[in-house]
Amino acid sequence: MNCLDLTLYPSLTLALLGDNYVKKFGVKKGVHAGDDPHLSGRWYSPWRYINDAEGPMRDVVHELLEKFGDCVGISISPGDEDLVFVTAFLTQNTEYHVNVLRWTKALFSRSERLEEIAEAAPEVGRSYQLRRLPDAVRGYLALGRPRDRAALLRIKGVGPKIADLFLLFTGDTTSAPVDKHYMRVAPKLGLTGRAPEPSYCRRYACEACPLARSCLRWQSYSRLGRLAGWVQTVAYLIDKGILDGPGLSAPSPS
Repeated sequence: MNCLDLTLYPSLTLALLGDNYVKKFGVKKGVHAGDDPHLSGRWYSPWRYINDAEGPMRDVVHELLEKFGDCVGISISPGDEDLVFVTAFLTQNTEYHVNVLRWTKALFSRSERLEEIAEAAPEVGRSYQLRRLPDAVRGYLALGRPRDRAALLRIKGVGPKIADLFLLFTGDTTSAPVDKHYMRVAPKLGLTGRAPEPSYCRRYACEACPLARSCLRWQSYSRLGRLAGWVQTVAYLIDKGILDGPGLSAPSPS
C-alpha cells in the first residue's frame, strides 16, 4: 500500500469515495482524494503534536512517527458529517470493508438526505445495524447534529466507540476509538486499560470519571493529546497486518 491507501483504508471517508478514490458522495463530488488536503490527510501532521505525548510515551510515539508520521494521515471530509455519522453508526460489530461499505454505497446511491437514508436503511438489508439506524438518525437530528461526545452518547445505539469514531473522522484527533484492534496493540505501545464503560461515559466527563485511570480511552486522551486518534489509527493498521510494528520497515511514500 502507498501512503494514500494507508490513510484511506481505516477512514470513514472511504465510504464517500468511488473507483480510484474519486469522491462519489457528499460535497466535492468528482475530486480525487489525493488532490484534496482533507481527504488525503495532509491537513493533519502528527509531527506537530509530539509534545502532546506524556513522558515515556514520547519515545514510543517518536518511533511511530519516524516510521509512519510522513505517510499515515487522518482523512476527513468537512461538510459530510451527516454521511460520516451514518457510516460510523453502521460499523458496530461488523466488517467495515465487507459490510459497511456495501451498505453505505446502497444507501448513499439512493439519497444523501438523512431522513431518506433512515427510511431506506431497513430495505437495504436485515442486519440489526440497519434496523437501528432510523432511531439513531432521529436522535442525531433531534439533538441538532451534535459534535461533542456527551451529546452523541445520548443518541440511542451510540456507544463510546461509535462516538469517538465519528469525532476522530470529523477532525477531533484527541478521540481514540477503543476497538478490538486497539485493545490488542495498545499494551505493546505502553498504553493499558479496558474499554470505556458506556454507562459511565454517559454519566461523567472523562476527566471526572471514577474509572478514568483504568480506561484505555482516557489513557490515550490524557497521555497522547492530539496524537491519540493518530496512534489508534496506526494501531489499527498494525493489528490488521498492513503495517509492521515499531522498529520495522516503513511504508513507501509513493
